[in-house]
Amino acid sequence: MNAIKNFIYKQNDLFIALIILVVAAIIIFNRINVIMEYPAKIAEQHAEQQQEQMIEEEAEETK
Repeated sequence: MNAIKNFIYKQNDLFIALIILVVAAIIIFNRINVIMEYPAKIAEQHAEQQQEQMIEEEAEETK
């Protein structure tokens, strides 16, 4: 009886570890696109700020 109980406990630990790994993989897989797009968004925002600053400087020069 103890052998069966030990086997079930060992399998349960492996099953829980597998579930944790699968959940982590799913989360990473679903969010990888967002993570990879982040630098491009920052670069785009920086370019927009520079463009706005240039427009403001040109407007001040024409006054």
